[in-house]
Amino acid sequence: MLDNYEKILEKSKSRVLVLAQDVLKAYELAFEAFKEGDIQKANEARDILKDAHGRNSKIDNEILKTLALFSPEAKDLRIVIAHLKITSELTRMADYIRSYAKSIKMQISGEFPIEGLKEDTISFQNSTYKSLEAAVKSIELASEEALESLYRKANVEESKCDDILSVIEQNIIQEICNLPEQAGDFITFLKSMRKMERISDRSVNIVKLAYFAQKGGKLKL
Repeated sequence: MLDNYEKILEKSKSRVLVLAQDVLKAYELAFEAFKEGDIQKANEARDILKDAHGRNSKIDNEILKTLALFSPEAKDLRIVIAHLKITSELTRMADYIRSYAKSIKMQISGEFPIEGLKEDTISFQNSTYKSLEAAVKSIELASEEALESLYRKANVEESKCDDILSVIEQNIIQEICNLPEQAGDFITFLKSMRKMERISDRSVNIVKLAYFAQKGGKLKL
């Protein structure tokens, strides 16, 4: 019975980790699509995550079956709860990235004047990527020291995202004043950036969950 339990637990963690790695890869492709104006990479980013909700359901069902069959306690219970919540965070990220990749395709195909916003947007996305990278690593690592380091990194990058997004918002207001006929495009772009900012927020949550699984304590998200 114990062997079966350990195998199910490891399988669950493996599926969560693979989903996290796919989310990171899809974000990387979407980021490259934005920088390079590459529609193919935007399509690839969407394709990687097209079944994210189905994968989420499989992980959730496996975890619920584990809870029902084995009634884990203490650290094992923290691990399965963390996996359940991490999967939910990853699935929401997948939605944001798929939506963003779609908006990139529209920007490339249309005549949206992105140049005045591109430098800040690249800096913003770079920090978002780093926070997400820290989150993925936290799922792999078990060392308390490593998790604390990743939590600090995710927090720093999340703070940078907030600051840069404020600059982007100000620049968009100026662009709308200069090009009022394209106000709709700029507002759509801003909505997209605000969604992407939530990735860094959820990355911090994932590192918190990984730390909770390892260390315990009161979980606050």
